[in-house]
Amino acid sequence: MNEFSDALIDTGKKGKIPKEYDWFGFLIGEWDILYSDNHGTGRERQVKGEWIFSWVLDGTAIQDIFICPSRAERQIHPQPDATWGTTLRIFNPGTKAWDIFYGATGEAERLEAKKEGDDIVLTETAEGKMKWIFSDIRDNYFLWENRLFNEDGSSLLQCRIVGTRRK
Repeated sequence: MNEFSDALIDTGKKGKIPKEYDWFGFLIGEWDILYSDNHGTGRERQVKGEWIFSWVLDGTAIQDIFICPSRAERQIHPQPDATWGTTLRIFNPGTKAWDIFYGATGEAERLEAKKEGDDIVLTETAEGKMKWIFSDIRDNYFLWENRLFNEDGSSLLQCRIVGTRRK
């Protein structure tokens, strides 16, 4: 399997992604996350997780592994809906956006990412009602929210992640 990982993982971005569209490069590395959901229900929950990002496919894409709860936290606080997921982000020079594919057991999503001001907004392509938003992006921190948008433009927070880069 070394051949597979050697062919998949890359050490950096290649020239096929213009600098002005390198929106996800800041994520490369390992992050500790605090995942929260059930906002405003009286059943709010917070779970420690991990999110790991790497350049892949000859430096033309970014893939992640999302683990919640984290491998260490699973030993202490297992969750009935624990998940391992992966996302593949590929820049599309035709649309000047990123094509995104997310998958986990029993779930698959196709999204498109565009910049809106300083935020990176990932919109599911089927109905356009679900958005995943990276905001407050810093070298060692980001905020990520999953929101369901209604016809009137209002939204409902589904879950929130606070990411802190591992030292």
